[in-house]
Amino acid sequence: MESEKLLNDLSQQFTNIPGVGQKNALKYAYWLATHKEVALNIKESLENIISRVRICKKCFNITTNTDEICNICKDTERDRTTICVLESTENLLEIETASVYNGLYFILGGLFSPIYGIETAIKRIDYLVSRVKEENIKEIILVISSTTEGDLTAQYIKDKLKNSDVKLSRISSGIPVGANINYIDRKTLIEAFSKRTLL
Repeated sequence: MESEKLLNDLSQQFTNIPGVGQKNALKYAYWLATHKEVALNIKESLENIISRVRICKKCFNITTNTDEICNICKDTERDRTTICVLESTENLLEIETASVYNGLYFILGGLFSPIYGIETAIKRIDYLVSRVKEENIKEIILVISSTTEGDLTAQYIKDKLKNSDVKLSRISSGIPVGANINYIDRKTLIEAFSKRTLL
């Protein structure tokens, strides 16, 4: 049946989103097929994101600035000698909301993972190392999950920076072993930030 094929095609697209499995993807597809007003609103939002949202060339945050430099990277009032390294843009939003940090950011876009690969993270870490050298960065703060993937990524960054004078630290206090940063509450994140440890 054509309708089943269309719904299967849509559900297949949803499975490209991290954390969305086949069962939920199919559920979303069937729900949207019977709620066309919501589907049209989602379509309009997606078109706006596709046409207007860009990735910052310096930190990989999202921005609508046409020069592809986000407002945080442009902000001269921020501490430009410190970079906070994060797994994802969602982590940045949480830290900005907590008002616990006033330096620059760098989004890895993922950790070393057998599922998602390591190429993107390696390329970005190489770029991070070049920024440390070129911009006279004094401190790097790693806000990375305390998982096997997070530990491997943190160790790789440490190895890449071993010949530099940059101070390298990682948040730890209050973050359970194996915990994903995306699920840490704001109070715990603030505490962990203030008691970060040197690597």
